[in-house]
Amino acid sequence: MRNVWRVLKRDVKRLVRVPLALVIIGGALITPSLYAWFNITAFWNPFDNTKDLSIAVVNLDEGASNSLVGEINVGDQLVAKLKDNDDLGWHFLSEEAAMDSVHSGESFAAFVVPATFSADLLSITTGDFTQPKLLYYVNEKENGVAPEITDTGATTLQTQVTDAFTQQVAETVATAIREGGEVAEEDLAAAESQVISDLQAVSAVIAQTRGTLGALEGKISDARAGLQRSEGVFGEIDVVLGDAQTTLTDVNALAASAQSELLRLAGEATTGYVIGSAEVGQAASGALEAVGRVSAASSAILAAVQAQQAILGQSAVLIQGLDQQLAQTATALGSLDESLAAVEGDMSVAISDLQTLGGVALFQDLEALTNLDPEQIAAFLATPVKVDQHTIFPTPAYGSLMGALFINLSLWIGAFVLVVILRLDVDEDEIPDLTERQKYMGRWSLFACIAVLQAIVLSIGNLMIGVQHVNVFAFTVTPILIGLAYLSVIYALSVTFGYVGKGLAVVLVIMQIPGASGIYPIQLMPEFFQSLYPFFPFTYGIDAMREVISGFAGMAYWRYMGMLAVFAALAFFLGLVLRRHFANVTRLFTTQVRDTELFTSEDGAPTGRGYRVNHVLRALADRARYNERLEKRARPFARSYRSIRNGIVAVGIAGMLILAALSMLVPSAKIEFVGLWILWLILVFIALVALEYIRYTLRLSAEVGDMPEERLREELAELESKR
Repeated sequence: MRNVWRVLKRDVKRLVRVPLALVIIGGALITPSLYAWFNITAFWNPFDNTKDLSIAVVNLDEGASNSLVGEINVGDQLVAKLKDNDDLGWHFLSEEAAMDSVHSGESFAAFVVPATFSADLLSITTGDFTQPKLLYYVNEKENGVAPEITDTGATTLQTQVTDAFTQQVAETVATAIREGGEVAEEDLAAAESQVISDLQAVSAVIAQTRGTLGALEGKISDARAGLQRSEGVFGEIDVVLGDAQTTLTDVNALAASAQSELLRLAGEATTGYVIGSAEVGQAASGALEAVGRVSAASSAILAAVQAQQAILGQSAVLIQGLDQQLAQTATALGSLDESLAAVEGDMSVAISDLQTLGGVALFQDLEALTNLDPEQIAAFLATPVKVDQHTIFPTPAYGSLMGALFINLSLWIGAFVLVVILRLDVDEDEIPDLTERQKYMGRWSLFACIAVLQAIVLSIGNLMIGVQHVNVFAFTVTPILIGLAYLSVIYALSVTFGYVGKGLAVVLVIMQIPGASGIYPIQLMPEFFQSLYPFFPFTYGIDAMREVISGFAGMAYWRYMGMLAVFAALAFFLGLVLRRHFANVTRLFTTQVRDTELFTSEDGAPTGRGYRVNHVLRALADRARYNERLEKRARPFARSYRSIRNGIVAVGIAGMLILAALSMLVPSAKIEFVGLWILWLILVFIALVALEYIRYTLRLSAEVGDMPEERLREELAELESKR
């Protein structure tokens, strides 16, 4: 570190001794910042000046009318609204003047309201709808951003027309509703009275019907009681008839027995008493005739009793069936009475509710309808919803929003300016025995001091401009850290690869502007840039400045700064460790460029010729064999060198033309073809560099073979000291 500090002090003294050198350094401090200051100021609030963008408006609308909305002229309403609108520079011209204004570039766009515009709007009420159209003419040649703003104007006009038409229709409808509500209120009052009267009449009928049903139930109950009594009488009759039947059966038996006895007595009388018994015979005959008449009479009576018993049985069955039917009828009448009672109760509730409802809610609703304000309703329907915006991390000035990008660009440009105007190689004047790493860190320290001053100047200017920030200290320190990270990357590339490294620094800044989400969200960019987004230092530098400008979100700031530290660490690894492996490639470029006598001469590579230790050892061990093997490699290469070089160039050009043609044939994949085109150029470049590197190493090997032994030993000692 002591030698690094000595290199820094020596370089500062050299600058201080030359006043004009300090002027150049002063320019390097301010010039990159001017880029940020001018751009931030220019972009501070560009959309506040959109009223200066001239837009022509032509109103040809003839108006229209119908029974729904009456007379309407949306074109006139639109013009009236636009005259109160300061978002854009509206100019109301004739159709011919408007077209001339757009073609000449005096106006960026023109809107024409056709003559049938209002009529087309009203056609929606006729069933034969014609889509109304506004004619929009835009001049995209004058400016790339202006058409996007005038497109916003087209949306504004569309919104204004919609609002005007909606407001007109809504006002008409609201007026009709209010007038209809007044009539409905009167009709409803009359209807309410009539309905309540009808319900009361129905309730009276139901009460009367229930009384009738009650009387009918009483009669059915009496009838059933009579049937039950009849059934008891029939039972008693059946018992009497049964007794009579038994008695008659006994009489018939006695008559038959009497007839038998009379016949026997008559025989005995005839046989025993022939003489003097004539009277007895006549008496027995008379008795027998009389017995035959009970017997006949009792049989007839018995048959009649049996017939009456059968009739009584059938009558009892009929009475029982009638009683069951009367019981079912009584049950049905009871259910009907209960239902009517429920209906009667509901009718009373309905009458009460209707009276309450009619007196409170419904009439209040109708009263609300009759008190409608058509203009208020129209205004509401024209804009039914308002967005209540809550801005997180508010950043009102557009310049502050763009500040993150321009600050990072200035820091990158500032670091690049330093590697362009100041030498990268470090001499050993006053400080002998410097190692390559000490030289690297010593010159980087000088660049770092200037980069810190650049960042401070940039931050002070941004504070004076009024760029938003949440903390002055963070707003000043963050650009310093970002600038040092960018310097580390650019310095490592430039020292390690010389002119190629500086070219890579330019390519990086070109790719990072669209690929690091500086202007548009990365999600809007092609997939090619989205895939590279995480590998750009700008990605994290811009996000870190956004945190400082608009507000910190958790640990995001430290994550971004940590990623920048990773880039810086990789840059130091390249410059301090890997650099010596690319030394001969860098020497090749600087040698070739120096030969043109047009470029500034600066090696930018470790000191020495670039000889390899193993080549020197082989030459010392057996020079003849070393040169023989070298000759076998160098002669075929020398013969084919031009052919190979021309072939690489021809193949490279052919591949470029093929990829260009394919990109035109398949426009949907143009970004992918552009990526392949760039990759192809890199491959061709690598092939040419590899060819020249082989040629260069063969030349170095030949120099080793031609060196005297004493020189070889000196080179070996120098190479060993640097390992």
